[in-house]
Amino acid sequence: MSASTISLEWQQQFCLDRLFSSAEECTALWNVLGCGYRWIQLSEGPLAGRLRVERQGPMVLVSMQANQAMLVQGDRNPEWIPFTIEHTDNFSEHRHFGEAVAPHALGGFNTSLQETMLRTSPGGSHIGAVLIERRRVHQLAAMDPSAAILERMAAHNQASLGASSHERLKCLMSPPQWSGEDSPRSFSADLLEAELFECLSPRCEIDLRPVGDTHRSELVHELVQYSFKFSRTPVQLNDVCTALFTTKTTLNVSCRKMFGFGPMMLMKRVRLQQVNHVLRSPDLQRRLGFSAVHEVAQYFGFQSRNHFASDYRSMFSESPKETLLAARSGSD
Repeated sequence: MSASTISLEWQQQFCLDRLFSSAEECTALWNVLGCGYRWIQLSEGPLAGRLRVERQGPMVLVSMQANQAMLVQGDRNPEWIPFTIEHTDNFSEHRHFGEAVAPHALGGFNTSLQETMLRTSPGGSHIGAVLIERRRVHQLAAMDPSAAILERMAAHNQASLGASSHERLKCLMSPPQWSGEDSPRSFSADLLEAELFECLSPRCEIDLRPVGDTHRSELVHELVQYSFKFSRTPVQLNDVCTALFTTKTTLNVSCRKMFGFGPMMLMKRVRLQQVNHVLRSPDLQRRLGFSAVHEVAQYFGFQSRNHFASDYRSMFSESPKETLLAARSGSD
């Protein structure tokens, strides 16, 4: 099954299971699902990831694994409501809309949010997500005469569960071992659905947190959009601050809290991953009319060959020429 043919809206059952080696590949896979997400690799080193998506009727089970810190930001699919967990204990630097993620957290389920912004921790992560059709959520919530579940989902976006409840979700959401692209395996959709709504019912004592959409996270959101929109235009920090109607201090503080580095570094990493994406794709090189590394680098605003080569090697642990030659040899 080709990833480009998959649509959550009309296929009642499918499986997509793919490995990815770049943030741009990850973005393309998520866009197939109707999610307008942009993924950015934040930590340095080769990226190795896996995205598994399996649908059974009104439920989609997602497993997203990556060995580097990542940022995802963008529009959700409005027809689906996500319920997310972190499978590992490596969540100390996870940030959801700029807010720390609590231990044993279930998040993302707010019914009013139209977008996502999550930063994962260095050292890798394994995000599990259940997407349930919005109409199905309302059907299930209607069985609660007090309407408490829908009220909780409307006012909050994170619940700190008990350890046993979180462990049950992890077991129900665990993906199978990799066995090749798009290998299906049924999961316990009914049990998973029941467990999720039991976790959010008034019968469970949980610590609920409201949506953490702060001015700082909104500023980072705007910076990410700006970084992609102007990835081919050389800009200075003053230009960015003017465009975002903010000050250098505010923008620097917001970025460092979210990423551990400043706005210009984030913009450079966006441009580096776009160069990497082109170098990894002979078809894209032909469409753009490029045959050499320096042409791709200049296209994305890198003027100094030496500085570019050094930054690229630091980010991806190989030279741009090595990326280019590996892609060409793989397409022969």
